[in-house]
Amino acid sequence: MYESIFEKAYAKIKNNDDLELVEIVSSSIVGTPRKEGAFMFVDEQGISFGSVGGGMVEYLATQYAKELLLKKVDGEKEYDLSQKKAENIGMVCGGICNMKFYYLTNNEKSFKILDNLKEKNKNKVRVVIFGGGHISVELSKLLKYVGFDYIVWDDREDFANSERFPGALRVICKNYENVLSEVSIKETDMVVIMTRGHASDYEVEKQILKTSVSYIGVIGSKNKNKVIREKLISDGFSEMLLDSVHAPIGINIGAESIEEIVISIIAELIYTRAKNENRSKLMKDDKGESICW
Repeated sequence: MYESIFEKAYAKIKNNDDLELVEIVSSSIVGTPRKEGAFMFVDEQGISFGSVGGGMVEYLATQYAKELLLKKVDGEKEYDLSQKKAENIGMVCGGICNMKFYYLTNNEKSFKILDNLKEKNKNKVRVVIFGGGHISVELSKLLKYVGFDYIVWDDREDFANSERFPGALRVICKNYENVLSEVSIKETDMVVIMTRGHASDYEVEKQILKTSVSYIGVIGSKNKNKVIREKLISDGFSEMLLDSVHAPIGINIGAESIEEIVISIIAELIYTRAKNENRSKLMKDDKGESICW
Protein backbone atom coordinates (compact mmCIF):
# COMPACT_ATOMS: atom_id res chain seq x y z
CA MET A 1 0.00 0.00 0.00
CA TYR A 2 2.62 2.54 1.07
CA GLU A 3 4.80 1.65 -1.91
CA SER A 4 2.01 2.45 -4.38
CA ILE A 5 1.22 5.73 -2.60
CA PHE A 6 4.81 6.91 -2.81
CA GLU A 7 5.21 5.72 -6.39
CA LYS A 8 2.17 7.77 -7.33
CA ALA A 9 3.46 10.86 -5.49
CA TYR A 10 6.91 10.65 -7.09
CA ALA A 11 5.38 10.17 -10.55
CA LYS A 12 3.04 13.14 -10.21
CA ILE A 13 5.78 15.52 -9.08
CA LYS A 14 8.13 14.37 -11.82
CA ASN A 15 5.29 15.06 -14.24
CA ASN A 16 5.04 18.63 -12.83
CA ASP A 17 1.72 17.92 -11.12
CA ASP A 18 2.15 19.72 -7.79
CA LEU A 19 0.86 18.15 -4.58
CA GLU A 20 0.20 19.15 -0.99
CA LEU A 21 1.39 16.65 1.59
CA VAL A 22 -0.81 16.54 4.71
CA GLU A 23 0.65 14.88 7.81
CA ILE A 24 -0.64 14.45 11.37
CA VAL A 25 2.16 15.74 13.61
CA SER A 26 0.38 15.25 16.94
CA SER A 27 -2.94 14.16 18.41
CA SER A 28 -3.58 14.73 22.08
CA ILE A 29 -6.21 12.07 22.80
CA VAL A 30 -6.48 8.51 21.56
CA GLY A 31 -9.90 9.16 20.07
CA THR A 32 -8.49 11.22 17.22
CA PRO A 33 -9.06 9.44 13.90
CA ARG A 34 -5.48 8.43 13.09
CA LYS A 35 -2.19 8.45 14.90
CA GLU A 36 0.79 10.74 14.55
CA GLY A 37 2.55 10.16 11.25
CA ALA A 38 -0.58 9.39 9.20
CA PHE A 39 -0.50 11.25 5.89
CA MET A 40 -2.15 11.90 2.56
CA PHE A 41 -1.43 13.75 -0.67
CA VAL A 42 -3.83 16.21 -2.30
CA ASP A 43 -3.69 17.45 -5.90
CA GLU A 44 -5.04 20.67 -7.41
CA GLN A 45 -8.44 19.06 -8.11
CA GLY A 46 -8.77 18.10 -4.45
CA ILE A 47 -8.28 14.41 -5.20
CA SER A 48 -6.45 12.74 -2.33
CA PHE A 49 -4.60 9.46 -1.84
CA GLY A 50 -3.49 8.19 1.53
CA SER A 51 -5.56 9.09 4.61
CA VAL A 52 -5.52 11.18 7.78
CA GLY A 53 -8.59 9.51 9.19
CA GLY A 54 -11.53 10.05 6.89
CA GLY A 55 -14.73 11.87 7.76
CA MET A 56 -15.16 15.61 8.13
CA VAL A 57 -11.63 16.27 9.42
CA GLU A 58 -10.10 14.71 6.32
CA TYR A 59 -12.52 16.70 4.16
CA LEU A 60 -11.56 19.97 5.87
CA ALA A 61 -7.86 19.12 5.61
CA THR A 62 -8.31 18.39 1.91
CA GLN A 63 -10.00 21.73 1.31
CA TYR A 64 -7.27 23.58 3.20
CA ALA A 65 -4.60 21.67 1.25
CA LYS A 66 -6.22 22.84 -2.02
CA GLU A 67 -6.04 26.45 -0.83
CA LEU A 68 -2.36 26.13 0.07
CA LEU A 69 -1.61 24.35 -3.18
CA LEU A 70 -3.02 27.23 -5.20
CA LYS A 71 -0.75 29.60 -3.25
CA LYS A 72 2.16 27.14 -3.57
CA VAL A 73 2.94 27.34 0.17
CA ASP A 74 3.27 25.18 3.30
CA GLY A 75 0.93 25.50 6.26
CA GLU A 76 -0.27 24.24 9.64
CA LYS A 77 -3.74 23.62 11.03
CA GLU A 78 -5.23 22.51 14.34
CA TYR A 79 -8.50 20.58 14.43
CA ASP A 80 -10.26 20.66 17.80
CA LEU A 81 -12.27 17.50 18.37
CA SER A 82 -13.32 18.33 21.92
CA GLN A 83 -17.01 17.68 22.61
CA LYS A 84 -18.42 21.17 21.94
CA LYS A 85 -16.36 22.06 18.90
CA ALA A 86 -16.46 18.58 17.40
CA GLU A 87 -20.25 18.73 17.17
CA ASN A 88 -19.87 21.61 14.73
CA ILE A 89 -18.02 19.38 12.27
CA GLY A 90 -20.03 16.24 12.91
CA MET A 91 -17.42 14.36 14.95
CA VAL A 92 -17.25 13.55 18.65
CA CYS A 93 -13.92 11.75 18.94
CA GLY A 94 -12.40 14.06 21.54
CA GLY A 95 -8.91 15.55 21.44
CA ILE A 96 -6.89 17.90 19.27
CA CYS A 97 -5.30 16.90 15.98
CA ASN A 98 -2.48 19.02 14.56
CA MET A 99 -1.55 18.75 10.91
CA LYS A 100 1.27 20.12 8.79
CA PHE A 101 0.98 20.84 5.08
CA TYR A 102 3.95 20.69 2.71
CA TYR A 103 3.92 22.10 -0.80
CA LEU A 104 5.55 19.62 -3.17
CA THR A 105 6.77 20.47 -6.64
CA ASN A 106 9.42 19.24 -9.05
CA ASN A 107 12.49 20.29 -7.08
CA GLU A 108 15.17 18.84 -4.82
CA LYS A 109 13.54 20.06 -1.60
CA SER A 110 10.25 18.28 -2.36
CA PHE A 111 11.95 15.01 -3.28
CA LYS A 112 13.89 15.17 -0.03
CA ILE A 113 10.64 15.60 1.91
CA LEU A 114 9.22 12.57 0.11
CA ASP A 115 12.37 10.52 0.72
CA ASN A 116 12.27 11.32 4.46
CA LEU A 117 8.57 10.45 4.69
CA LYS A 118 9.11 7.17 2.88
CA GLU A 119 11.99 6.32 5.21
CA LYS A 120 9.76 6.93 8.25
CA ASN A 121 7.10 4.65 6.82
CA LYS A 122 9.26 1.70 5.89
CA ASN A 123 7.69 -1.62 6.71
CA LYS A 124 8.73 -2.62 10.22
CA VAL A 125 6.64 -5.72 10.74
CA ARG A 126 7.86 -8.86 9.01
CA VAL A 127 5.84 -12.01 8.39
CA VAL A 128 7.77 -15.27 8.15
CA ILE A 129 5.75 -17.82 6.18
CA PHE A 130 6.62 -21.48 6.49
CA GLY A 131 5.19 -23.29 3.49
CA GLY A 132 4.97 -22.04 -0.07
CA GLY A 133 1.66 -23.53 -1.19
CA HIS A 134 -1.31 -21.90 -2.91
CA ILE A 135 -2.58 -20.12 0.19
CA SER A 136 0.89 -18.71 0.85
CA VAL A 137 1.05 -17.32 -2.69
CA GLU A 138 -2.29 -15.53 -2.33
CA LEU A 139 -1.40 -14.36 1.18
CA SER A 140 1.89 -12.88 -0.02
CA LYS A 141 0.08 -10.68 -2.55
CA LEU A 142 -2.00 -9.04 0.16
CA LEU A 143 0.83 -8.76 2.68
CA LYS A 144 2.65 -6.22 0.53
CA TYR A 145 -0.56 -4.37 -0.16
CA VAL A 146 -1.29 -3.79 3.53
CA GLY A 147 2.27 -2.88 4.48
CA PHE A 148 4.02 -6.06 5.65
CA ASP A 149 7.41 -7.39 4.59
CA TYR A 150 7.65 -11.16 4.30
CA ILE A 151 10.00 -14.12 4.06
CA VAL A 152 8.98 -17.50 2.62
CA TRP A 153 10.47 -20.86 3.60
CA ASP A 154 9.65 -24.19 1.95
CA ASP A 155 11.60 -27.41 1.57
CA ARG A 156 10.61 -27.88 -2.10
CA GLU A 157 12.36 -26.06 -4.94
CA ASP A 158 9.16 -25.81 -6.98
CA PHE A 159 7.48 -23.96 -4.10
CA ALA A 160 10.40 -21.87 -2.83
CA ASN A 161 11.56 -19.54 -5.58
CA SER A 162 11.51 -15.82 -6.35
CA GLU A 163 9.30 -16.31 -9.40
CA ARG A 164 6.56 -17.66 -7.13
CA PHE A 165 7.12 -14.94 -4.50
CA PRO A 166 8.49 -11.89 -6.34
CA GLY A 167 7.88 -9.48 -3.44
CA ALA A 168 9.61 -11.52 -0.73
CA LEU A 169 12.60 -10.22 1.22
CA ARG A 170 13.99 -13.75 1.04
CA VAL A 171 12.87 -17.11 -0.25
CA ILE A 172 14.54 -20.03 1.53
CA CYS A 173 14.58 -23.60 0.26
CA LYS A 174 15.75 -25.91 3.06
CA ASN A 175 14.34 -28.54 5.34
CA TYR A 176 12.66 -27.43 8.57
CA GLU A 177 15.03 -29.05 11.03
CA ASN A 178 16.88 -25.92 12.16
CA VAL A 179 14.97 -22.83 11.07
CA LEU A 180 16.39 -20.53 13.75
CA SER A 181 19.89 -20.92 12.38
CA GLU A 182 18.81 -19.41 9.07
CA VAL A 183 16.34 -16.72 10.18
CA SER A 184 16.85 -14.50 13.20
CA ILE A 185 13.33 -14.19 14.59
CA LYS A 186 12.60 -10.78 16.13
CA GLU A 187 9.93 -9.87 18.69
CA THR A 188 8.10 -7.78 16.09
CA ASP A 189 7.91 -10.67 13.64
CA MET A 190 4.79 -12.68 12.93
CA VAL A 191 5.08 -16.34 11.99
CA VAL A 192 2.60 -18.12 9.76
CA ILE A 193 2.90 -21.91 9.62
CA MET A 194 1.28 -23.64 6.66
CA THR A 195 3.66 -26.36 5.49
CA ARG A 196 2.56 -29.41 3.53
CA GLY A 197 1.87 -31.64 6.53
CA HIS A 198 1.36 -32.23 10.27
CA ALA A 199 4.92 -33.36 10.87
CA SER A 200 6.59 -30.29 9.39
CA ASP A 201 4.05 -27.92 10.99
CA TYR A 202 4.90 -29.49 14.34
CA GLU A 203 8.64 -29.27 13.65
CA VAL A 204 8.45 -25.54 12.86
CA GLU A 205 6.06 -24.65 15.70
CA LYS A 206 8.24 -26.46 18.23
CA GLN A 207 11.17 -24.23 17.29
CA ILE A 208 9.25 -20.95 16.99
CA LEU A 209 7.67 -21.42 20.44
CA LYS A 210 11.16 -20.97 21.91
CA THR A 211 11.31 -17.40 20.57
CA SER A 212 9.53 -14.23 21.72
CA VAL A 213 7.81 -13.67 18.38
CA SER A 214 4.68 -11.50 18.56
CA TYR A 215 2.36 -13.86 16.68
CA ILE A 216 2.21 -17.53 15.72
CA GLY A 217 -0.56 -18.81 13.47
CA VAL A 218 -0.95 -22.41 12.30
CA ILE A 219 -3.27 -23.43 9.49
CA GLY A 220 -5.40 -26.56 9.66
CA SER A 221 -8.46 -28.06 11.28
CA LYS A 222 -9.12 -28.03 15.01
CA ASN A 223 -8.46 -31.77 15.14
CA LYS A 224 -5.10 -31.42 13.40
CA ASN A 225 -4.02 -28.61 15.70
CA LYS A 226 -5.25 -30.56 18.73
CA VAL A 227 -2.93 -33.43 17.79
CA ILE A 228 0.02 -31.04 17.41
CA ARG A 229 -0.86 -29.28 20.68
CA GLU A 230 -0.90 -32.56 22.63
CA LYS A 231 2.48 -33.47 21.19
CA LEU A 232 3.93 -30.08 22.16
CA ILE A 233 2.55 -30.43 25.70
CA SER A 234 4.30 -33.79 25.96
CA ASP A 235 7.47 -31.97 24.87
CA GLY A 236 7.14 -29.70 27.92
CA PHE A 237 5.49 -26.60 26.49
CA SER A 238 2.93 -25.05 28.82
CA GLU A 239 -0.77 -24.85 28.00
CA MET A 240 -0.64 -21.12 28.67
CA LEU A 241 2.01 -20.66 25.99
CA LEU A 242 0.11 -22.83 23.52
CA ASP A 243 -3.07 -20.84 24.20
CA SER A 244 -1.29 -17.83 22.65
CA VAL A 245 -0.95 -19.66 19.33
CA HIS A 246 -3.64 -18.87 16.74
CA ALA A 247 -4.62 -22.37 15.70
CA PRO A 248 -6.55 -22.61 13.50
CA ILE A 249 -5.11 -19.44 12.01
CA GLY A 250 -7.28 -16.47 11.05
CA ILE A 251 -10.38 -14.71 12.30
CA ASN A 252 -13.44 -16.95 12.19
CA ILE A 253 -15.53 -15.59 9.30
CA GLY A 254 -16.72 -18.97 8.08
CA ALA A 255 -14.03 -18.99 5.38
CA GLU A 256 -14.03 -21.89 2.93
CA SER A 257 -12.31 -20.80 -0.28
CA ILE A 258 -8.61 -19.97 -0.51
CA GLU A 259 -9.48 -16.31 -1.01
CA GLU A 260 -11.69 -16.23 2.09
CA ILE A 261 -9.05 -18.01 4.18
CA VAL A 262 -6.44 -15.46 3.10
CA ILE A 263 -8.73 -12.57 4.06
CA SER A 264 -9.31 -14.10 7.50
CA ILE A 265 -5.54 -14.45 8.02
CA ILE A 266 -4.76 -10.93 6.80
CA ALA A 267 -7.43 -9.50 9.11
CA GLU A 268 -5.89 -11.26 12.11
CA LEU A 269 -2.38 -10.09 11.19
CA ILE A 270 -3.53 -6.48 10.79
CA TYR A 271 -5.36 -6.56 14.11
CA THR A 272 -2.36 -8.05 15.90
CA ARG A 273 -0.05 -5.46 14.37
CA ALA A 274 -2.42 -2.71 15.48
CA LYS A 275 -2.38 -3.98 19.07
CA ASN A 276 1.39 -4.31 19.05
CA GLU A 277 1.72 -0.70 17.90
CA ASN A 278 -0.45 0.47 20.80
CA ARG A 279 -3.32 1.24 18.47
CA SER A 280 -5.54 -1.00 20.60
CA LYS A 281 -6.17 2.18 22.61
CA LEU A 282 -8.42 3.27 19.73
CA MET A 283 -10.61 0.20 19.99
CA LYS A 284 -13.80 -0.13 21.96
CA ASP A 285 -13.73 -3.88 22.34
CA ASP A 286 -12.08 -7.10 21.28
CA LYS A 287 -13.79 -6.95 17.90
CA GLY A 288 -11.51 -4.11 16.89
CA GLU A 289 -14.23 -1.54 16.33
CA SER A 290 -12.75 1.94 16.11
CA ILE A 291 -14.05 4.75 18.28
CA CYS A 292 -14.06 7.23 15.43
CA TRP A 293 -13.77 6.53 11.71
